[in-house]
Amino acid sequence: MLTYNRAHFLPEAIQSVLRQTYQNWELIVIDDGSTDTTGVVMASYTDPRIRYIKHESNAGLFARRAESLSYATSTYTAVLDSDDYWIADTKLAEQVAFLNENPEHVVVGTHALVIDSNGVTLNKHEVATTDQDIRNKILIRNQFIHSSLLIRTEALKKTAGYQPTLAEDLELILQLGLLGKLANLPDFHTAHRILTGSQNDRGRTMAMAVTKIVSKYINKYPNGVFGKLFSILRVLRSYL
Repeated sequence: MLTYNRAHFLPEAIQSVLRQTYQNWELIVIDDGSTDTTGVVMASYTDPRIRYIKHESNAGLFARRAESLSYATSTYTAVLDSDDYWIADTKLAEQVAFLNENPEHVVVGTHALVIDSNGVTLNKHEVATTDQDIRNKILIRNQFIHSSLLIRTEALKKTAGYQPTLAEDLELILQLGLLGKLANLPDFHTAHRILTGSQNDRGRTMAMAVTKIVSKYINKYPNGVFGKLFSILRVLRSYL
């Protein structure tokens, strides 16, 4: 869990981990130099499974994403951004069971509810669930919600990790997809928060980053040409 000045969202995110029926986890919260009351919030948690890593300076999202993978030591690695949360208490249990039963899969996500800063549901984000359907669509539109991911750590360690680009989650997934199968559970187990002006609301810059990523993988996934066309159209629309 990466965080930066999200003290007002942190409790909801952390509580969603504490509520999980699957209890064999360690939560590592990486604070990228927050100047709000994040430290106070974190001090209120005494569960020994919660580890708080406080940085005094702000290095930025990409540096902390890369750092975060160095703490991945268990069989599986989950991602949860500090302004999102897991809706279902069985989210981890269901995903762990899926990966245990499907050793050829390297990652499993879920559908998500898209919410605003006040927690109001804006829409439902459904994604493809099977490996083939995901592969057919992923260069046209990302089929994973970052905070929904549970990744097989053995596969994660074989990738080059997060790259210094926007849409770094898509790029990582595309790396993982070259190592094994991809899946999503057909359930709305994750809440993804959209914050205007934040790094998940970059418009043209994001569209341009996605175009570069699609170009990199154009021959490694189905419908690469269509994916590049759609990504270019998104860039062009950002100028209108």
